Amino acid sequence: MEEEVSKEALFRNRFDKESESFDLFLEELQNALREEKPSGLKKLLEGAHPADIASLLPSLEHEESLLLFRSLPKEDQAYTLIKMDDETLSLFLDDLEIEEISEALTYIETDETTYLLTHLTSARRELVLSKLSKRDSFEIRSQLGFRESSAGRLMSKDFATARLGDPVRKAIINVRKKAKEIEDIYQVYVTDEDGILRGFIPLKDLFLSPINTKVEKITNLDVHSFHYDTDQEEVARMFKKYDLVSAAVVDDLGGMIGRITLDDVLEIVEEEASEDILLMAGVSEDEKLSTPIMQSVKRRILWLNVNLFTAFLSSTVVAFFEDTISQIVVLATLMPIVAGLGGNAGTQSVTVVIRNLALGDLTVSNWWEAVRKEVMIGCINGIVLGSITGCLIFFVKGNMTLGLVVGAAMLVNMLVASLSGSLVPLLLKAIKIDPAIASSIFVTATTDVCGFFFFLGLATIFYKYLII
Repeated sequence: MEEEVSKEALFRNRFDKESESFDLFLEELQNALREEKPSGLKKLLEGAHPADIASLLPSLEHEESLLLFRSLPKEDQAYTLIKMDDETLSLFLDDLEIEEISEALTYIETDETTYLLTHLTSARRELVLSKLSKRDSFEIRSQLGFRESSAGRLMSKDFATARLGDPVRKAIINVRKKAKEIEDIYQVYVTDEDGILRGFIPLKDLFLSPINTKVEKITNLDVHSFHYDTDQEEVARMFKKYDLVSAAVVDDLGGMIGRITLDDVLEIVEEEASEDILLMAGVSEDEKLSTPIMQSVKRRILWLNVNLFTAFLSSTVVAFFEDTISQIVVLATLMPIVAGLGGNAGTQSVTVVIRNLALGDLTVSNWWEAVRKEVMIGCINGIVLGSITGCLIFFVKGNMTLGLVVGAAMLVNMLVASLSGSLVPLLLKAIKIDPAIASSIFVTATTDVCGFFFFLGLATIFYKYLII
């Protein structure tokens, strides 16, 4: 009995790289591939989801992963390609034959096909398209023509529709035909005779309505749609705001040309979040562990140069007060406290503002409210932290003036940090620069320069009271 339980656990966890059984499973799989045992391979992969197989492939040698991939049924091959990470997908598409790729595309929807083709060179893409039917080739070429990261590129051209004047019977027949081609149908979109989107019908309502009822009688006119050029971030925001599972994509005249589903949007949310995190650190969103060293250097060096320039500004401010520092050496040990806390406070404000910009909660109409809130937070934090720091320095150094100078400089710098942290992302967005890329660099530079200037400036003013 214990042996059966053990086998069941091994079967269930075989694709989990963190499980103890993964290494054993991987070894068995490699043996089956080397010995070319189709039956053993089939048993090992029994019940595997394409996503499981896609996550497994990077753990194998490339030749082994190709052999495993080619042993899968054609439909599973198509969905495994979709689930691969970008790096693995590019390697696979480079090594697969044109016929293998074109055959896989027959099992997936147009948005997934477009996604795969963007990972091919233009020459190989044309060869793949030439192998498809004229209709499929035309649709995919037109979708590739939409702007990248737009609703048009994100949408699928496979959807179910009904005409306003049709009876429910005819609409149901159309849905049944489309169901053979479409992966998921959540609702039926209703158009007029010219193909202009007029509304939608939930699938449940369609099948529960009398078959002779006119479609227009059960149509919900409150339909959500996106213009094909809408940015994918806006699409994701609207899906979240209105709890959508599917939405139509329309052309300039309101004609329906595609649909976007929730699974497409979830991928976009993850992609945009990862991109913003990397950009905030001045790193390209395309960079991975396997990215060549020199390529990573080229992508990072620009913003490091900007950072170097801002560091020189800070050092210039410090150099201006060299005489004061040489006379009161303790100032050199306290400067990092003022600048460091200001930098951290600025980063907090930047993060909050960028997140609200990304979610669409921060707009032109309420920007001042966000700035005012951050300044108030900075003021309160500055008073609290400045008071604590000033008291500690008084007790340690025995000089009340030094404590007051540090506390006052910290309060002013916290205000500067909150103000710059809230305004810089807004200004960058206004001039069409992604706030996630450069905000932290400019805010940190501002807090360093202002922190050193106010602290050392106050120390210079109260010089005669600071001699310890």
